[in-house]
Amino acid sequence: MSNASSEFGVRSSGWSSNDTETGRRGDAGLNPEGNDFRHDVFTPRSELRTPNSQGFTLLEVLLAMVILTIIVGTIYSAFSTTGRTVEQAEKLRDGTDLARTLISRIVNDVSNAYWNPAMAETFFAGRKAEDLEKNLRFDSLSLTTLTNWRKPESKEMDLWEVGFFFRDKADGSGRVLFRREKRELSADVPPMEGGVEFEVTDAVAGLRLRYSDGFAWQDEWDTKKQGKLPRFVEVLLTLADGRVYTTTTDIRNP
Repeated sequence: MSNASSEFGVRSSGWSSNDTETGRRGDAGLNPEGNDFRHDVFTPRSELRTPNSQGFTLLEVLLAMVILTIIVGTIYSAFSTTGRTVEQAEKLRDGTDLARTLISRIVNDVSNAYWNPAMAETFFAGRKAEDLEKNLRFDSLSLTTLTNWRKPESKEMDLWEVGFFFRDKADGSGRVLFRREKRELSADVPPMEGGVEFEVTDAVAGLRLRYSDGFAWQDEWDTKKQGKLPRFVEVLLTLADGRVYTTTTDIRNP
């Protein structure tokens, strides 16, 4: 038996070492059914996974990958939608902040407008400009106002000259809003000349200004013609995205 075992190195799982008959059959190279076990071939079970097997089957792995893909896709879609919503909200907020800042600056200058017929350097001039194709106004305004922020120990007055106006972009795709400031007023330098000009923003598509003496609204105003300041000024600002902001202010020193 030891010779047969060492020769073949195989023992049937159903045999008992205490069974002499089985041992003899083993020595003869026969299995319990009387067949030559040397010609037997092991055939695996047909189930995808046996009760005692370890790990996962290919079907389980594929199913897990499909579930994982669905979960990841859902999470990505949620984050993507949230990101777009946040981006749109930020754009709306930025546009609103820009409109509020511009309107507040214009209203502050206009409400503190100053004109004295005895001072040739003081004036108020609102000009109408219109784009008929786009039905937009891009008016300009120049005035003397008491809003100068003087530096400490500066000899400057509270009175200075400011202006708002538009210029076409270099590529012709729109207009840019500018502001002009002239701190030193002099009879040697005519109104609406000199000073420092700087770009404010290109996110404004239109600016409409209207003026009232308390009885009727007008599209233009000039203290040289009217001989006085307007009592009310209406500001209508149109952003590049189409949103419109408007307000009306009165002049404290008419």
